[in-house]
Amino acid sequence: MVSTVALAIGATALYWIYSNVSSLIKNVADAKRSGFPYSISPVAPYNTIWLVTYKLWVPLLKRLPVFWTEDWLPFLTPDWTWELLFEPVKRVGDLYMTVSPGGIYLWVTNAEAMHQITSRREAFPKPLESYKVLEVFGRNIITTEGGEWRKHRKIISPGFNEKNNVLVFSESCSQAQGMLRKWMGPEENGNITLEEVPTDTMRLTLHIISRIGFGVRLLWPGETPDEKEDAQAAVYSSNTPSSGHTMSFENSLSILLDRLFLVLMLPEWLLKRLPFQITKEAYESFINWRQYMNQIFAQKVSEAKAGRRSEGMDIMGSLVRSSYGKGESGKAILLDSDILGNAFLMIVAGHETTANSIHFSLVELAINPKPQRLAQKEVQNIFGDEPPEKWDYESSINSLLGGILGAVLNEELRLMPPVIAIPKSVTSDKDQELIVDGKKFTMPAGSRIALNTVGTQRNPRYWPSQPSVVSDRKDDLNDFRPERWLTKPGSDGKLPLDSAEDSDDDDDFGGFTGKSSHAKLFHPVRGSYLPFSDGPRSCVGRRLAQVKIMAVLAVIFQKYSIELAVDQWATDEELAKMSQEEKRAVYKKAQDKARKTIRTANSIITLKLHPGFIPVRVVRKGEEKFAHFID
Repeated sequence: MVSTVALAIGATALYWIYSNVSSLIKNVADAKRSGFPYSISPVAPYNTIWLVTYKLWVPLLKRLPVFWTEDWLPFLTPDWTWELLFEPVKRVGDLYMTVSPGGIYLWVTNAEAMHQITSRREAFPKPLESYKVLEVFGRNIITTEGGEWRKHRKIISPGFNEKNNVLVFSESCSQAQGMLRKWMGPEENGNITLEEVPTDTMRLTLHIISRIGFGVRLLWPGETPDEKEDAQAAVYSSNTPSSGHTMSFENSLSILLDRLFLVLMLPEWLLKRLPFQITKEAYESFINWRQYMNQIFAQKVSEAKAGRRSEGMDIMGSLVRSSYGKGESGKAILLDSDILGNAFLMIVAGHETTANSIHFSLVELAINPKPQRLAQKEVQNIFGDEPPEKWDYESSINSLLGGILGAVLNEELRLMPPVIAIPKSVTSDKDQELIVDGKKFTMPAGSRIALNTVGTQRNPRYWPSQPSVVSDRKDDLNDFRPERWLTKPGSDGKLPLDSAEDSDDDDDFGGFTGKSSHAKLFHPVRGSYLPFSDGPRSCVGRRLAQVKIMAVLAVIFQKYSIELAVDQWATDEELAKMSQEEKRAVYKKAQDKARKTIRTANSIITLKLHPGFIPVRVVRKGEEKFAHFID
């Protein structure tokens, strides 16, 4: 009996060795014929077991001689593109393969290659198995390909239009004022050290997406429901759980999004039974939010069948009407689960990414007061002292996107793109070709691709730069300098530009999506700036996100300044006695620490600062301690 078991174990081990060796031999042969430089790695970078255990192995592997590991070890850390930035690319080149028994990975930090990959959707599809977890409520525009994806896109994207962006702008202005009231305190004096800015910007975008996605207005502390809202909407706006729920609408959604990784990665039956407080909260929020989603869905179906519609932009209502509304027979429709899946996806995609961009933009402007002062001047020129509720979208949005505020957003997204490495793949049935710098390369069938957005957006080949003033680097491509976007295309005489306009074939898939950068700003080479991806599969909510962020930043900087809190180094009383040079020295300490804290950001679903925070203060213009003179 023992010998039989031993024989079975031995046979299994031999088969495992044979399988891995034969796979590695095949993969190395494919890498050789590809034409790309490559290295051999013991494991695939996104192998599930490796992702769970890599923190145990990497310290041990780093003890090996450097010449054994330098060609592959840097690429095995899941967040290496963010942690190491452009440094590995300098050594191995901007097109580089790592080959293991588990497969071939091509790391792309080259704009020309990126443009080809993103524009050839059928040749380089998304690896859909990596996105299956996002089908927790149903299939959606992210988790589909081919004809099914085209159907989702055609039905969803028409709702993202300029008419609805007017409503987004108005709601964003309103919600930004609610956030400011919280920051300024009950006496509205401000100058309070804020440690929860990431939480507040998450709440801000949650409120906006709830309003435009479901027609539900959520409230900041001290606010009351609008008299125009119906009884059903008021139930969702309440901070107390409605009948049949243990959490309120806002609380369940907020906790769900905060615990989303657990909900996506753990099966429901396991999440329900785990005894930990964090998993109990995740499960409770998931169950409550699913109930709310089903209630709202049923309400929207009833409205659609009756020919009624909610006021304003209502993403779920629009999706429901596409299948249940009075219209042409035989049109493409979505299943009920598809509607729920897409509605939830719009929350996930439009909530955290936008909140992070607002948070990081505010922090960078606190670290760098000079562009903040430019932004304040610009907002004053556009709006004067007119209250935000009277701002006109059509006459102001292009001035915002094409000026310093647009440059601030572009620069923040250049440094901290929401997705640090966009996954793609090669079709499993045939090889695909890339032509880069006039040279032909062969992408082996079934291989994986990672579009290194962090590295490409720091590649000196594509970006105007100057010597850094905050480090000893010869370029400032790791520094926040929004002024680089105010450079006129080609004015430096050395960067090759091909007018980085967004995909010309967007209209084939329905709806207006906007451009990644305003025409008045610097346009880098096509493929070198991908915070919203590119091509047909680029972010359908790109323009909506830009509008939200412009509105929020404009509301804040019309009357206020944001500064780093220096409580760690000096009290307010001590600051009052300091000279300008002494204040400058104190602020330098806060700037250095803030920059180091930003570098601790990590990518779970999107790149964000978690855990940790950068304390700031919001003050009325004219009451600044630092921002009026720090360069």
